[in-house]
Amino acid sequence: MGCSLIVDIGGVMGAGQPLIVDEAVTIPAFAAFTFTEPAHVVLDLRRVGRGLQIDGSIDVRVDGPCDRCLEDVSVATRIEVEERFDPPGGTSDPFAENNVLSGDALDVGDLTRQLVTSALPMGFVCMNECAGLCPQCGHNRNDGACACGSAILEGDHGES
Repeated sequence: MGCSLIVDIGGVMGAGQPLIVDEAVTIPAFAAFTFTEPAHVVLDLRRVGRGLQIDGSIDVRVDGPCDRCLEDVSVATRIEVEERFDPPGGTSDPFAENNVLSGDALDVGDLTRQLVTSALPMGFVCMNECAGLCPQCGHNRNDGACACGSAILEGDHGES
């Protein structure tokens, strides 16, 4: 998928040395959303007990169509990261059941992709007041009244 960024966490898990990750991570398109710029990822990795604590932030620009008027929308988003990975008991690989950790390798790219895609909004609109498209002629009602004369009903935002 092109978003792999592997970080060696051996020093964090072995010697307990904290590690700061400050990277640009490319995120592949997801559904109707695209990411035209790499996400800026800043993470603080530290050992907590036998586990790994990850705190920080992801700043990313999300592009996609407005759900109401279909115009392109670009929104800057900040995702606060607070993740903890604890090893399951009784396995030789302490993070065997995890898809972003393998031994001393943390896939920051895949972690970023998962966190960003899970934080995407269910509804993506250009503005809260978006009037949407006319259900009769398809005119963008944000640009004014349409030629077909269809009335904008109170509470009607072109959603069917």
